[in-house]
Amino acid sequence: MFIDFQEVKDRVSFADTISLLHLELKRSGNQWRGPCQTCNSGGDRALVVTDGKGWYCFALKKGGDQISLAAHVLELSPKDAAGELARRAGIVQVPSTSASTVRKNTVPESEGGEGSKLSPLSYLIADDDAVVAVGLDPQFCAIHGIGYAPRGVVRGSVAIPFRDENGVLLGYFGVQELTYIPPDFTTNVVKLPKRA
Repeated sequence: MFIDFQEVKDRVSFADTISLLHLELKRSGNQWRGPCQTCNSGGDRALVVTDGKGWYCFALKKGGDQISLAAHVLELSPKDAAGELARRAGIVQVPSTSASTVRKNTVPESEGGEGSKLSPLSYLIADDDAVVAVGLDPQFCAIHGIGYAPRGVVRGSVAIPFRDENGVLLGYFGVQELTYIPPDFTTNVVKLPKRA
């Protein structure tokens, strides 16, 4: 899909970008300041966004426009970040499946179970259009920790967790294309071989 970068930058202000990316920055004059959630660096000036000028991350010593800010925060390529920002801002027309176009997964961090070395991905979007495109119900996805991954290893895909028979989270696999999902699909359970 073609995304006009200039149109995105013209129609989505830095204030809009901060809101659409759910950044926890505090306003100070014509700037927003706060910790950089991507670099995990703290302080009230780790990430600075100046209205009409740009953003700067002091940890990585880089900055730029709204699209590069989205790419940095969501850990996406500039093209994918422009598309995601355009989708969230409503520039790209996509059918909505619910009243809320963006709802993050609320799977608790302890959901992985005892012995799990992995934490559930808390940034997955259960009611994203990509979820509906692969044939999954958004409510089902919210319950089971499935959703569109705007960042991370499976970014750009619908992330589906797989667990052992005790419910311990083993990992995620990503689905990117229209796929047939069996009607009796509940969760993906992997049976591990017994060790001798």
